[in-house]
Amino acid sequence: MSKKKKFLKIFLISFAVALASLYGVLYLFLNSISIKPTDGVSQMPDKRVNVLVIGVAKNLSDTIMMASYDMEKDKVDIFSIPRDTYYPRKGYNHAAQKKVNAAYGSSGAEGLIKAVEDITKVDIDYYVQFDYEAVKAVVDGLGGLKVEVPNDMNYDDPADDLHIHFKKGQVVKNGEDIVKLLRWRKNNKGGGYKEGDLGRIKMQQQIVKLGMEKVINGNIVANFLKLQSPITKYVKTSMTPKEMMYFANKAKDINSENIFFHTVPGNPKTMEGLSFFVINKDKLKEEIGLVMAEE
Repeated sequence: MSKKKKFLKIFLISFAVALASLYGVLYLFLNSISIKPTDGVSQMPDKRVNVLVIGVAKNLSDTIMMASYDMEKDKVDIFSIPRDTYYPRKGYNHAAQKKVNAAYGSSGAEGLIKAVEDITKVDIDYYVQFDYEAVKAVVDGLGGLKVEVPNDMNYDDPADDLHIHFKKGQVVKNGEDIVKLLRWRKNNKGGGYKEGDLGRIKMQQQIVKLGMEKVINGNIVANFLKLQSPITKYVKTSMTPKEMMYFANKAKDINSENIFFHTVPGNPKTMEGLSFFVINKDKLKEEIGLVMAEE
Protein backbone atom coordinates (compact mmCIF):
# COMPACT_ATOMS: atom_id res chain seq x y z
CA MET A 1 0.00 0.00 0.00
CA SER A 2 1.39 3.38 -1.01
CA LYS A 3 1.96 6.10 1.61
CA LYS A 4 -0.78 8.22 0.00
CA LYS A 5 -3.37 5.43 0.20
CA LYS A 6 -2.30 4.57 3.74
CA PHE A 7 -2.69 8.21 4.80
CA LEU A 8 -6.12 8.41 3.16
CA LYS A 9 -7.24 5.24 4.94
CA ILE A 10 -6.06 6.52 8.32
CA PHE A 11 -7.74 9.87 7.67
CA LEU A 12 -11.08 8.27 6.75
CA ILE A 13 -11.00 6.00 9.80
CA SER A 14 -10.14 8.93 12.08
CA PHE A 15 -12.88 11.04 10.54
CA ALA A 16 -15.44 8.26 11.01
CA VAL A 17 -14.42 7.81 14.66
CA ALA A 18 -14.61 11.57 15.29
CA LEU A 19 -18.03 11.78 13.63
CA ALA A 20 -19.33 8.83 15.66
CA SER A 21 -17.99 10.45 18.84
CA LEU A 22 -19.66 13.78 18.00
CA TYR A 23 -22.93 11.97 17.30
CA GLY A 24 -22.62 10.19 20.63
CA VAL A 25 -22.00 13.43 22.51
CA LEU A 26 -24.92 15.09 20.71
CA TYR A 27 -27.22 12.17 21.45
CA LEU A 28 -26.32 12.14 25.16
CA PHE A 29 -26.87 15.90 25.33
CA LEU A 30 -30.30 15.69 23.69
CA ASN A 31 -31.22 12.70 25.81
CA SER A 32 -30.47 14.74 28.95
CA ILE A 33 -33.11 17.37 28.15
CA SER A 34 -35.79 14.98 26.88
CA ILE A 35 -38.54 13.74 29.17
CA LYS A 36 -38.91 10.86 26.68
CA PRO A 37 -35.36 9.50 26.49
CA THR A 38 -36.28 6.36 24.52
CA ASP A 39 -36.53 6.49 20.74
CA GLY A 40 -39.50 4.26 20.10
CA VAL A 41 -41.17 4.18 16.71
CA SER A 42 -43.05 7.43 16.12
CA GLN A 43 -44.66 9.10 13.13
CA MET A 44 -43.01 12.50 12.95
CA PRO A 45 -44.72 15.37 11.11
CA ASP A 46 -43.26 15.90 7.65
CA LYS A 47 -44.99 19.15 6.67
CA ARG A 48 -45.72 21.22 9.78
CA VAL A 49 -44.85 20.89 13.45
CA ASN A 50 -46.34 22.95 16.28
CA VAL A 51 -44.28 23.45 19.44
CA LEU A 52 -45.38 25.14 22.65
CA VAL A 53 -42.57 27.20 24.17
CA ILE A 54 -42.99 27.72 27.93
CA GLY A 55 -40.96 30.15 30.01
CA VAL A 56 -41.43 29.39 33.71
CA ALA A 57 -41.13 31.69 36.73
CA LYS A 58 -42.44 30.96 40.25
CA ASN A 59 -44.18 27.81 39.01
CA LEU A 60 -46.22 29.85 36.53
CA SER A 61 -45.86 30.07 32.76
CA ASP A 62 -44.51 33.61 32.45
CA THR A 63 -43.90 33.32 28.69
CA ILE A 64 -46.18 31.34 26.38
CA MET A 65 -45.42 31.03 22.67
CA MET A 66 -46.71 28.62 20.05
CA ALA A 67 -44.15 28.11 17.27
CA SER A 68 -45.54 26.68 14.04
CA TYR A 69 -42.83 25.47 11.67
CA ASP A 70 -43.74 24.87 8.02
CA MET A 71 -41.03 22.44 6.91
CA GLU A 72 -41.94 22.65 3.22
CA LYS A 73 -41.58 26.46 3.09
CA ASP A 74 -38.80 26.79 5.72
CA LYS A 75 -41.05 29.27 7.53
CA VAL A 76 -41.73 29.75 11.23
CA ASP A 77 -44.70 31.63 12.72
CA ILE A 78 -44.56 32.33 16.45
CA PHE A 79 -47.76 33.25 18.29
CA SER A 80 -47.42 34.92 21.70
CA ILE A 81 -50.23 34.28 24.17
CA PRO A 82 -50.45 36.81 27.03
CA ARG A 83 -50.05 35.16 30.42
CA ASP A 84 -53.17 37.02 31.67
CA THR A 85 -55.36 35.50 28.94
CA TYR A 86 -58.82 34.69 30.30
CA TYR A 87 -59.17 30.92 30.42
CA PRO A 88 -61.75 29.70 32.98
CA ARG A 89 -61.60 26.02 33.94
CA LYS A 90 -64.10 23.83 35.75
CA GLY A 91 -63.21 23.50 39.42
CA TYR A 92 -60.93 26.56 39.46
CA ASN A 93 -63.13 29.38 40.69
CA HIS A 94 -60.68 31.92 42.13
CA ALA A 95 -60.12 34.86 39.79
CA ALA A 96 -56.33 34.29 39.52
CA GLN A 97 -56.98 30.67 38.53
CA LYS A 98 -58.83 31.90 35.45
CA LYS A 99 -55.64 33.18 33.84
CA VAL A 100 -54.04 30.86 31.31
CA ASN A 101 -50.68 30.86 33.11
CA ALA A 102 -52.37 29.23 36.11
CA ALA A 103 -53.00 26.12 33.98
CA TYR A 104 -49.30 25.36 34.18
CA GLY A 105 -49.19 25.89 37.95
CA SER A 106 -51.98 23.38 38.56
CA SER A 107 -51.50 20.89 35.73
CA GLY A 108 -47.96 21.34 34.40
CA ALA A 109 -46.96 21.46 30.75
CA GLU A 110 -49.68 19.04 29.68
CA GLY A 111 -52.33 21.26 31.27
CA LEU A 112 -50.97 24.31 29.46
CA ILE A 113 -50.89 22.41 26.17
CA LYS A 114 -54.58 21.61 26.57
CA ALA A 115 -55.32 25.27 27.33
CA VAL A 116 -53.42 26.53 24.26
CA GLU A 117 -55.07 23.91 22.05
CA ASP A 118 -58.48 25.06 23.36
CA ILE A 119 -57.61 28.69 22.68
CA THR A 120 -56.02 28.30 19.23
CA LYS A 121 -57.80 25.16 17.96
CA VAL A 122 -54.35 23.97 16.84
CA ASP A 123 -52.90 20.58 17.82
CA ILE A 124 -49.62 20.91 19.71
CA ASP A 125 -47.05 18.24 18.80
CA TYR A 126 -44.36 18.98 21.39
CA TYR A 127 -43.33 21.42 24.08
CA VAL A 128 -40.07 23.03 25.17
CA GLN A 129 -39.85 24.35 28.73
CA PHE A 130 -37.18 26.65 30.15
CA ASP A 131 -36.64 28.97 33.08
CA TYR A 132 -34.92 32.35 33.19
CA GLU A 133 -31.62 30.82 34.25
CA ALA A 134 -31.59 29.15 30.82
CA VAL A 135 -32.13 32.49 29.09
CA LYS A 136 -29.34 34.11 31.10
CA ALA A 137 -26.88 31.31 30.35
CA VAL A 138 -27.79 31.01 26.67
CA VAL A 139 -27.49 34.77 26.05
CA ASP A 140 -24.07 34.83 27.72
CA GLY A 141 -23.08 31.69 25.80
CA LEU A 142 -23.90 33.45 22.53
CA GLY A 143 -21.73 36.40 23.50
CA GLY A 144 -24.64 38.64 24.53
CA LEU A 145 -27.46 40.40 22.69
CA LYS A 146 -27.58 44.17 22.21
CA VAL A 147 -31.01 45.56 23.11
CA GLU A 148 -31.98 49.20 23.60
CA VAL A 149 -34.09 49.91 26.68
CA PRO A 150 -37.42 51.47 25.52
CA ASN A 151 -38.50 53.01 28.85
CA ASP A 152 -37.07 54.18 32.15
CA MET A 153 -37.30 51.06 34.31
CA ASN A 154 -37.32 51.16 38.11
CA TYR A 155 -38.73 48.09 39.79
CA ASP A 156 -37.79 46.20 42.95
CA ASP A 157 -39.23 42.95 44.27
CA PRO A 158 -37.12 41.92 47.30
CA ALA A 159 -39.14 38.72 47.75
CA ASP A 160 -38.05 37.59 44.28
CA ASP A 161 -34.59 39.21 44.54
CA LEU A 162 -35.49 41.12 41.38
CA HIS A 163 -34.09 44.63 40.93
CA ILE A 164 -34.50 46.40 37.59
CA HIS A 165 -32.99 49.85 37.05
CA PHE A 166 -32.36 51.03 33.48
CA LYS A 167 -32.56 54.37 31.68
CA LYS A 168 -34.43 54.82 28.40
CA GLY A 169 -31.99 54.48 25.50
CA GLN A 170 -29.48 52.46 27.52
CA VAL A 171 -28.12 49.42 25.65
CA VAL A 172 -27.92 46.18 27.62
CA LYS A 173 -26.13 43.05 26.52
CA ASN A 174 -25.45 40.40 29.17
CA GLY A 175 -27.79 37.59 30.11
CA GLU A 176 -28.76 38.90 33.55
CA ASP A 177 -29.86 42.27 32.12
CA ILE A 178 -31.67 40.68 29.17
CA VAL A 179 -33.70 38.60 31.65
CA LYS A 180 -34.64 41.79 33.48
CA LEU A 181 -35.91 43.28 30.20
CA LEU A 182 -37.97 40.15 29.63
CA ARG A 183 -39.56 40.37 33.06
CA TRP A 184 -40.23 44.12 33.40
CA ARG A 185 -43.74 45.39 32.81
CA LYS A 186 -44.14 48.42 35.07
CA ASN A 187 -42.41 50.45 37.77
CA ASN A 188 -43.15 50.36 41.49
CA LYS A 189 -44.30 53.99 41.44
CA GLY A 190 -46.26 53.80 38.21
CA GLY A 191 -45.28 54.05 34.59
CA GLY A 192 -44.78 51.15 32.23
CA TYR A 193 -45.54 49.95 28.74
CA LYS A 194 -48.49 51.86 27.27
CA GLU A 195 -49.85 48.53 25.98
CA GLY A 196 -49.39 46.81 29.35
CA ASP A 197 -48.34 43.18 29.02
CA LEU A 198 -48.54 43.46 25.22
CA GLY A 199 -45.56 45.82 25.42
CA ARG A 200 -43.64 43.20 27.36
CA ILE A 201 -44.57 40.61 24.74
CA LYS A 202 -43.11 42.82 22.00
CA MET A 203 -39.86 42.97 23.97
CA GLN A 204 -39.91 39.17 24.35
CA GLN A 205 -40.42 38.75 20.62
CA GLN A 206 -37.59 41.17 19.82
CA ILE A 207 -35.17 39.28 22.08
CA VAL A 208 -36.23 35.86 20.78
CA LYS A 209 -35.70 37.03 17.20
CA LEU A 210 -32.24 38.43 18.00
CA GLY A 211 -31.29 35.16 19.66
CA MET A 212 -32.56 33.05 16.77
CA GLU A 213 -30.71 35.22 14.26
CA LYS A 214 -27.47 34.87 16.20
CA VAL A 215 -27.79 31.09 16.33
CA ILE A 216 -28.76 30.80 12.64
CA ASN A 217 -26.06 33.17 11.38
CA GLY A 218 -23.30 31.89 13.66
CA ASN A 219 -21.25 28.70 13.80
CA ILE A 220 -23.85 26.08 14.72
CA VAL A 221 -21.28 23.56 15.99
CA ALA A 222 -19.52 26.18 18.12
CA ASN A 223 -22.87 27.42 19.46
CA PHE A 224 -23.83 23.86 20.34
CA LEU A 225 -20.61 23.35 22.31
CA LYS A 226 -21.13 26.64 24.19
CA LEU A 227 -24.81 26.12 24.93
CA GLN A 228 -25.05 22.45 25.81
CA SER A 229 -24.26 22.98 29.51
CA PRO A 230 -26.90 25.65 30.28
CA ILE A 231 -29.47 23.92 28.12
CA THR A 232 -28.89 20.61 29.91
CA LYS A 233 -29.49 22.29 33.28
CA TYR A 234 -32.47 24.48 32.52
CA VAL A 235 -34.38 23.16 29.49
CA LYS A 236 -36.76 20.21 29.11
CA THR A 237 -38.71 19.01 26.08
CA SER A 238 -41.19 16.30 25.13
CA MET A 239 -39.22 15.55 21.94
CA THR A 240 -37.04 12.46 21.84
CA PRO A 241 -33.37 12.85 20.81
CA LYS A 242 -34.23 11.32 17.43
CA GLU A 243 -37.01 13.85 16.88
CA MET A 244 -34.82 16.78 17.91
CA MET A 245 -32.10 15.77 15.46
CA TYR A 246 -34.69 15.26 12.72
CA PHE A 247 -36.17 18.74 13.16
CA ALA A 248 -32.77 20.39 13.59
CA ASN A 249 -31.70 18.93 10.25
CA LYS A 250 -34.94 20.12 8.65
CA ALA A 251 -34.53 23.62 10.11
CA LYS A 252 -31.01 24.26 8.85
CA ASP A 253 -32.29 26.22 5.83
CA ILE A 254 -34.44 28.68 7.81
CA ASN A 255 -33.33 32.31 7.58
CA SER A 256 -34.40 35.23 9.75
CA GLU A 257 -36.58 36.71 6.98
CA ASN A 258 -38.84 33.67 7.28
CA ILE A 259 -39.47 34.01 11.02
CA PHE A 260 -42.70 35.87 11.78
CA PHE A 261 -44.11 36.96 15.15
CA HIS A 262 -47.77 37.38 16.04
CA THR A 263 -49.69 38.19 19.20
CA VAL A 264 -53.12 36.66 19.58
CA PRO A 265 -55.72 39.42 19.03
CA GLY A 266 -57.83 40.67 21.90
CA ASN A 267 -58.27 43.38 24.51
CA PRO A 268 -57.51 43.93 28.21
CA LYS A 269 -60.50 43.81 30.52
CA THR A 270 -60.93 44.07 34.29
CA MET A 271 -63.05 41.25 35.74
CA GLU A 272 -63.47 40.01 39.29
CA GLY A 273 -61.03 42.65 40.46
CA LEU A 274 -58.19 41.47 38.19
CA SER A 275 -56.86 42.49 34.80
CA PHE A 276 -57.39 39.89 32.07
CA PHE A 277 -56.65 39.69 28.36
CA VAL A 278 -59.77 38.56 26.49
CA ILE A 279 -59.06 36.98 23.12
CA ASN A 280 -61.05 37.92 20.03
CA LYS A 281 -61.83 34.38 18.90
CA ASP A 282 -63.04 35.33 15.42
CA LYS A 283 -59.92 37.36 14.61
CA LEU A 284 -57.67 34.65 16.05
CA LYS A 285 -59.37 31.99 13.94
CA GLU A 286 -58.89 34.15 10.84
CA GLU A 287 -55.22 34.88 11.58
CA ILE A 288 -54.32 31.28 12.35
CA GLY A 289 -56.26 30.16 9.29
CA LEU A 290 -54.14 32.43 7.08
CA VAL A 291 -50.90 31.09 8.58
CA MET A 292 -51.90 27.44 8.44
CA ALA A 293 -53.55 27.60 5.00
CA GLU A 294 -52.05 25.39 2.33
CA GLU A 295 -51.01 27.09 -0.87
